[in-house]
Amino acid sequence: MIECFEKQNIKRSVAAGVILLVASFFVAVGVAEISFPETFLTFTDQDWLINIWPKAYRYNIHVGVGACVLCGLLIIPAFKLQKDFTIRALETLCRIGIGGMFIFASIFKIQDPHQFATLVAQYQFFSALHLDFVNNFFALVYPQFELWFGLAMIFTPFAKESAFAIFWMFVSFIIALAWALWNDLGITCGCFELEGAQDKAEAWTSLIRDIILIWPTFWLTMRKNKSLIGVWRK
Repeated sequence: MIECFEKQNIKRSVAAGVILLVASFFVAVGVAEISFPETFLTFTDQDWLINIWPKAYRYNIHVGVGACVLCGLLIIPAFKLQKDFTIRALETLCRIGIGGMFIFASIFKIQDPHQFATLVAQYQFFSALHLDFVNNFFALVYPQFELWFGLAMIFTPFAKESAFAIFWMFVSFIIALAWALWNDLGITCGCFELEGAQDKAEAWTSLIRDIILIWPTFWLTMRKNKSLIGVWRK
């Protein structure tokens, strides 16, 4: 009887794992469609689709949000199949995904702090507060926060504190992007590249992405401190 139960439990875990892998693919596609068009994970920029539907590329945000929603819906059957496994897998995927994203985002800024400071100044946020001197300090310190909290999220047990710090970084990103849109500033986000002023659609896509990603980060702030290996220990 016990052996039969264990086999059934394994089957449920495998099924939940497959569903979560599919969900992970959809969230990767969603984030790529929203923020990284013309990458191998996107569909709306494919020539065959544009030949059929010439305006397809204009709907990358819609496709991205839809993919993220579909990911959320797929979690429900995985949760019903194997609750404990799904929670552990979600925590692992969220920590690696969000932590890895912040590590990646920090590299360009650390390599070129002067260019990042110029981009920060384009937001005109500190200028409005008569704190222009903060731009350079912010450009030097913030990427370090992104790097070290991203590393801590993945490689240390202090996931709760790391998630809390990253959550407030997301809040600051959302405020900055909302400020840029409110003031009709056509600037790039500066999250993953250090280009200058662009179409304000860049700010919209970054704002949507951050609003989506802040929720799993908030969920991680409520998890117990464990290493990634510890997450899978009973």
